[in-house]
Amino acid sequence: MMDTKDIVRWWQFPAATVINKNLPKTQVFPHIRDAKDKKLLTDAVQSIYMLADFKPENTNIPAFQSDEELYSEVWFYYVKTKENEKSEKIYRLLSKIIPYPIVVLTEFQDEFRLYTGRSVRQSTDFLKLIRIYPSPSYSVERAPKILENLAVSKLPRSSLKTLYDGLQSEITQQLTAVQFGVRAETVTTYEKDRLDELSKRIETLRKKIKGERQLNRKIEMQMELKKRKDELQSVLKKTGRGNDERK
Repeated sequence: MMDTKDIVRWWQFPAATVINKNLPKTQVFPHIRDAKDKKLLTDAVQSIYMLADFKPENTNIPAFQSDEELYSEVWFYYVKTKENEKSEKIYRLLSKIIPYPIVVLTEFQDEFRLYTGRSVRQSTDFLKLIRIYPSPSYSVERAPKILENLAVSKLPRSSLKTLYDGLQSEITQQLTAVQFGVRAETVTTYEKDRLDELSKRIETLRKKIKGERQLNRKIEMQMELKKRKDELQSVLKKTGRGNDERK
């Protein structure tokens, strides 16, 4: 298990933002309504630590708000999990009960991941999570280097939104490099969404073509497959990536 003091140090949080306190699950339960979420917290979460709270008062980084977005604070958490495959569900659970954009580092055995999300501002000023963006899975022994490369001092600081988006972009870039076998320079979440959609459609078409017996229908799907592959390449090249070698 990683020491949260080390995580704080590696991530280079400003001293004024550091909380580094255990969040007992007994304090989380009263805020959960769904029985499945309560079971998830019981079965899949070993411990939760609040690492840091970024806000204008302790960072001199301005808040950001629009009709659809709100970044008045950004909270960082560490979660030690009992089940690796439940990490994304844990992020979703925390997003339901925390009224700010969150960054969550989850650890399971000798691996860890980072999670950010995209949310929409509600009329109550609470945030509704619409998509999750994970990092690749890293070995714990690489944690110092990974987190130092994502240090806050290296991220945009014109607002809490640009800080959060900057971190999210770095994480998304690393996952894109792993998934598509390319060296990613910058990847927006919207580009990543499109790449995922195209990749999913390509795999679906491949399976359908393999099982299709009608020649005309097979040719139609092969044409669409080529079109989707070309579009995927176009998105990769547009954003400064190399060629996807997978065919």
